[in-house]
Amino acid sequence: MWTRFALAALCLALALPAVAEEKPYRVSLIGDGFDGTSWQTGVLIELAPGWKTYWRMPGDSGVPPEFTWSTSLPAKVEVQYPTPSRHVDKSGEAVGYDSEVLFPVTVTPEQAQGLELKLELFFGVCKDICIPARAEAAITLGTEQRDPLGSTRVKSALADVPAAGDAVAAADIVTGEGKPVLRLTLTERPEDIFVESATSAYFRAPVLSDDGREARLAIDSLGDLSKLKGQQITITYRLGGKGHVQTLTLP
Repeated sequence: MWTRFALAALCLALALPAVAEEKPYRVSLIGDGFDGTSWQTGVLIELAPGWKTYWRMPGDSGVPPEFTWSTSLPAKVEVQYPTPSRHVDKSGEAVGYDSEVLFPVTVTPEQAQGLELKLELFFGVCKDICIPARAEAAITLGTEQRDPLGSTRVKSALADVPAAGDAVAAADIVTGEGKPVLRLTLTERPEDIFVESATSAYFRAPVLSDDGREARLAIDSLGDLSKLKGQQITITYRLGGKGHVQTLTLP
């Protein structure tokens, strides 16, 4: 998995000749819906054709986005992640988004009054190679809505944030072809599954049984399997075209 420093080195080595070219991405803050307590805004990343960016768990190549926020008045800022897709090419598996992605953001101030929200974003973008990118954006949030179209888009993006699910009945670690595997017992057959833990383990694309009631995900990037014992894992999956999420504790 790429680190921030590895991506920076790759950028220096491979991307400097393209400095004068137009950036393959655009970042903006859109939407200012206010419910009397919090604002709903969003980080919109628009990508040039053929480019992609990454989810919080980026796969075995790439880097997750880093959102650094500042507000003109004290406020809590929370980012939500739409359900990602898996992209497989010669560089490996990447988990993220192509074309564009809108991350919904909830801003809750200490007092219900207008404020300015600023973002510094560090993220990775990838086409033939993966390069680091930086962007800044800002929006003024007031009690009167100024961007109704953006707010409509944020509301739509919220619908693609994974909802609580229960399709995974159990999880354990087994051995398959001499390699460690995460085995999931399923009540329904998902289209894809993404697994996260607090360890360095990377859980590869699922292999589903013929009846769809079991999934096996090979485990990479973890030398000591005992680190997964008793660990809580987060399982995000797409089922019927919609995202779901649940947490389980490994035995």
